[in-house]
Amino acid sequence: MPSLDWNRRWARKLAGFVPGGSEGQHYGDRWGDPNTHPALMAVRDRFVRPYARPGAVALEIGSGGGRWTQFLAGCARIYCVELNREMFAALTERFPDEPLVFVESGGTDIPGVPPASLDFAFSYGTLVHLELDAIAAYLASLAPLLKRGGQACLHVSDVRRPDGAAKDGFSDNDPARTAALIERAGLVVREIDDATLPHSAMIRAERP
Repeated sequence: MPSLDWNRRWARKLAGFVPGGSEGQHYGDRWGDPNTHPALMAVRDRFVRPYARPGAVALEIGSGGGRWTQFLAGCARIYCVELNREMFAALTERFPDEPLVFVESGGTDIPGVPPASLDFAFSYGTLVHLELDAIAAYLASLAPLLKRGGQACLHVSDVRRPDGAAKDGFSDNDPARTAALIERAGLVVREIDDATLPHSAMIRAERP
């Protein structure tokens, strides 16, 4: 099962990344371009663009090379939360004019972000690699940071389906179990989309 140590592998992959090669122009493109891949475009249009409005304060868990951070451009502040601090240099190079604030996490904490300051939180491709106890801890860290009415859109694995169960590095999880953890953290689940992606799901939650 993927552990926090297992998730430090992404820094090693970044070190070997060559822009413009077979893996794409930016680190992370190899896993699909949200500007061209139909399912990822649907995630972009349903779970990012409606909430990443000008003036919003946004946070992304697992920014990586900026595959999804690009859609937060224009927000008043963008907190980039990363276990692998090596990603920060890549993000700075890719988005030199965006108001990025880098947050180095120990794996489940979100230090330095003021309580009740976030309009929007997003994560794609990160929680799918965390076990339930780590997801619960992340949610406990995240929930107090959202404003009342703040939205969190989170990507989680779904082992109920064959594609999810077979996905290398995905944790033993599904939307129902994650939804229970979200509610336990004090957020309200507003939407679950387990149809757009073949191996995972998107959940939208709100701080009441």
